[in-house]
Amino acid sequence: MCPACSGILTRGPVCGCGEEMVDSGPVTDYFGPYSPYFSLHFESSSCIHLFSCSACGYDRRIAINLENI
Repeated sequence: MCPACSGILTRGPVCGCGEEMVDSGPVTDYFGPYSPYFSLHFESSSCIHLFSCSACGYDRRIAINLENI
């Protein structure tokens, strides 16, 4: 389970400009019109999320470790 997708991870990293970055969702959501409906690969140990800064527009991808429940 991805803590960011599940809403458990509520804080983003701090941008170089000093503002907190906002989670814009998993990068797979941006691959195509049906990509959000594909399930995670079971062999993957992380979910890559796009974080963006509303102050300066900078964005970066961060791997979120999947948790076992």
